[in-house]
Amino acid sequence: MQATNHYSLPVPKAALQGIDRSSSPAHTGKLKHAVDLVVPYDTPVLAAADGTVTFVRDDSEKGGPSIAFWYDSNFIVIQHPNMEYSRYDHLATRSAMVKPGQQVKTGQQIARVGTTGFTLLPHLHFQVFVFTGSNVWTDFETLPIKTF
Repeated sequence: MQATNHYSLPVPKAALQGIDRSSSPAHTGKLKHAVDLVVPYDTPVLAAADGTVTFVRDDSEKGGPSIAFWYDSNFIVIQHPNMEYSRYDHLATRSAMVKPGQQVKTGQQIARVGTTGFTLLPHLHFQVFVFTGSNVWTDFETLPIKTF
């Protein structure tokens, strides 16, 4: 299954230091199509397509290079009109600029990059997915996306 929406780069192009699709040990199984966008700490995070915010976690202050931090990531999920979703992880604590139910436009700033969750360095984990159930942590299938 391929993503049907066009997704814009969810960080300013000038801040992008690299796109990593394969080196993370966590990008296997359900996360096989996720990408890591290497950017400096505090880089703006931008909505990759128009949609409705469905999830926001903004209160975690924990993060580090251990799997023990897996569920400590601050993140935002946006539902798009075609029933695909985009997820933005490792956000800075209390940096979310959106709330569930809010409509967003492509390129609108929604948060800032941080180091919450399972991460070795500042980057934005980005994935496009479809839900296969109701649990945002486990019930999804990532979709391939084209290079931005």
